Amino acid sequence: MSTTHARTDAVSRWLVSTTRHPDIAEQDWAAGRPAIFRTGIIYDAVRMPMELVHAAVWSTVPDVVSGALAEVLDGPVVCHPGHWYYALVPPGTCEVWRSPVAAARGRGGWLAIPRVDRTEPAPVDPYWAVPVERIDRLCTPAAVSELLRVGRERCEGAAGGGHSAAYVAVLEHTEECTACATATSPCAVGTRLRKAEREARQ
Repeated sequence: MSTTHARTDAVSRWLVSTTRHPDIAEQDWAAGRPAIFRTGIIYDAVRMPMELVHAAVWSTVPDVVSGALAEVLDGPVVCHPGHWYYALVPPGTCEVWRSPVAAARGRGGWLAIPRVDRTEPAPVDPYWAVPVERIDRLCTPAAVSELLRVGRERCEGAAGGGHSAAYVAVLEHTEECTACATATSPCAVGTRLRKAEREARQ
């Protein structure tokens, strides 16, 4: 068995360990559907509003968002297209989580989880924006909280006056520009737009 297959099998077993009916989960995955698992056992899940995530990472492009989340959160994230991103965090996070913009699901909660290899962006079905690399590596609650704080700050700033147009211009340009799709190498236009957005925010 290859290393990739071994990891996939290990992650699948880890996810399925939360249900008393693993056969149902396996059937759902085989049929292309997400499986429904309990939270609060091997992970809690922070439900992050999509608009805050996109604002925090400066993009709505799925691959760009996934790359940014992998770098910032360093743990698995499930995307429910059109609605939410779910950051998987250590169990028990729900009990101490205090955020006015994102709820955490712990014991008593449920989450639709895609098959381990569902990593390609989809228009409707859940997929792994950041796949599980290791079962002992979950998102850090502090990093999730900071990501949401930045997203909220940018959204609230965009709602006021001239900053709104500057902010939208940055997002629209980033979606269309290959160079600006990576935060490390924006083009001249992207650099100018981001500078204008920062000045408008101040």
